[in-house]
Amino acid sequence: MAAAARPMFRRVNHIGVIVENLGESQRWLAEVFGLPLDRAVDLPEGQVHGEFYRCGEVDIEIVHIGDPEERRNRLRGAKVRIEHIAVEVDDLEGTLGRLRALGVRTTTPQPRRVGNVVSAWTVDETTGGVSYQLMQRDPAGAKPAG
Repeated sequence: MAAAARPMFRRVNHIGVIVENLGESQRWLAEVFGLPLDRAVDLPEGQVHGEFYRCGEVDIEIVHIGDPEERRNRLRGAKVRIEHIAVEVDDLEGTLGRLRALGVRTTTPQPRRVGNVVSAWTVDETTGGVSYQLMQRDPAGAKPAG
């Protein structure tokens, strides 16, 4: 595979870790490692709770899935699993077009907006065994309607 003309990614934003036991992961990150909690996000439609702990220029996100079956599926038999690497891109649609041409698939047909960020996640089997969350910040900072 030939190298890209210019890097697709601007920078790593965070590392996403799926966890079985939220309290245990919180204890390790906050109490043992001393990382400050930067923000928390709840997505009720998927029973997803995420917490972002600041570690230098990159966050560590712990993700707890409320639905036990979905949590088991995403943990793939582990108690804790690094699930994705979130990277910032300048042009999400352009990046997705370049990746699709290489056979990369995403987990949903359309990118998802949360606040002022639009994201798409790659299917790990199509990106060398790693799932990437491709993130583009809305320059206007617009929030979705509703």
